[in-house]
Amino acid sequence: MKVLLIEYNSGDTHLMREMLAEARDVPFDLVCADRLSTGLEHLSEGGIDIVLLDLSLPDSQGLDTFARVYAQAPQVPIVVLTGLDDETLAVKAVQEGAQDYLIKGQVEINLLVRAMRYAIERKRAEEALQRSQEQLHQGEKMKALGTLVAGVAHEINNPINLIMFNIPLLKKIWHDFQPVLKEHADREIDSRYGGLPYDFIEENLSQLLSDMEMAASRVAKIVTDLKNFARQSDVADKKPIQINMAVKNAMRLASTTLRKSGIHLKLSLGNNLPLMEANLQSIEQIVLNLIINAIEAINHDRGRVVVETGFQQKDKRIFISISDNGRGIDPSISDKLFDPFVTDRQTEGGTGLGLSITYKLVEAHDGEITFQSEKGKGTTFTVFFPTKLREKAAKILVVDDEASFRNLLTEALATDRPWLVDEACNGVEACIKLGTYRPDVLILDIFMPEMDGVEVCRTIKRERELSDIKVIITTGFPSHPKVKEIARLGFTHIYAKPIKLQDLLKAVEKCLGK
Repeated sequence: MKVLLIEYNSGDTHLMREMLAEARDVPFDLVCADRLSTGLEHLSEGGIDIVLLDLSLPDSQGLDTFARVYAQAPQVPIVVLTGLDDETLAVKAVQEGAQDYLIKGQVEINLLVRAMRYAIERKRAEEALQRSQEQLHQGEKMKALGTLVAGVAHEINNPINLIMFNIPLLKKIWHDFQPVLKEHADREIDSRYGGLPYDFIEENLSQLLSDMEMAASRVAKIVTDLKNFARQSDVADKKPIQINMAVKNAMRLASTTLRKSGIHLKLSLGNNLPLMEANLQSIEQIVLNLIINAIEAINHDRGRVVVETGFQQKDKRIFISISDNGRGIDPSISDKLFDPFVTDRQTEGGTGLGLSITYKLVEAHDGEITFQSEKGKGTTFTVFFPTKLREKAAKILVVDDEASFRNLLTEALATDRPWLVDEACNGVEACIKLGTYRPDVLILDIFMPEMDGVEVCRTIKRERELSDIKVIITTGFPSHPKVKEIARLGFTHIYAKPIKLQDLLKAVEKCLGK
């Protein structure tokens, strides 16, 4: 038992040392301080099991002495050991949180040891009761939050569904109305419609409607993510997933918090990572909890969070690493950081549940979580997961110069499917990845800068080792001569934009023989 004795009188300190040395059942490690300031320094270093405190010190007197020690380490039991035989003071000390009030000269070794043991046990019982109450309160809050999120998601779903149902109708109306508008524009050369000339409308309106449909789909996906996140999931419900997809989903959920905090985020995702057997929602929650924890640890305007994924060849494990340049972890709680309700952010509203939940979810996936921290410089949490390399995962390469379409398609292909998905923004980059990534299915746009889709198709035809790649063509101009040229080369899986995602996913599955 490590005991901190804060006592100015050297004779009393010597006597206490001798008394504790006589104790047979319990070995004591006595740390002594003759001033309150020195005692507080020892407390800040951690590892103290109990404090024996005199109230009359050179730098502090009376109950203020107790209050300052209690504020420094409220989790450590304090026994007042003083020469002040004052019943009123004793009652006040106990009311303020002291575990006992002993009078010097009236204490023998057995009484002292028993008082310290009881003090520690009472403190533990108090903390256990408080944790139970907080856990019950937190459970009620989470249940209410889940109900609120589900309700909000339902309310958002209604207008989003209305938008998504009406956009195809607007497309049909535009298709039917375009010849009438063109005829009117030919007669009235300087006419404008909504302040825009007809040529601009003819060239861009179809794409504008497609962009609206894509944006509405993204909102619907975000609402679905929120509903899934609010819903309790069965951790035992596992299937092969891509760790990078879980990270991206968590990043989307954390995007608002990151944006408001002004913290710079760096994302470094490993390529071609093997699949892992996991519950996707649980992995998302692990990543989200660690990102929020990193954000809350930063208390300056130069905040930086780095999220990295990778694969360790030596033990065949995937890892997720999340680093911050925040305040670091208080050494006094580092050994019990993953216990429920352990936090050094009580004054900021911290509950201490996030890391405890994270630890349990990692454990449920046979994983391991470690951390490295330096006070005032930051913390790095690293989570390791085992992989089960069964069958070779299919590789898909998405090539399109339009980032929004490319990102939407990449997410749709990787969600809930054991496929490895990569992307390229032009034909040159695509040809480089054909030689290194070697996809099973190539989804290719035709009209791109630097090198178009036709040249990519010619490259595939020329290179014998690329002959087994299945190619799906996407284009906004299905009647263009280049499309016919690609068809003559033998690439006949051609889809006109805007594309129904479900149709494209079925086409990919067909190419893979699913």
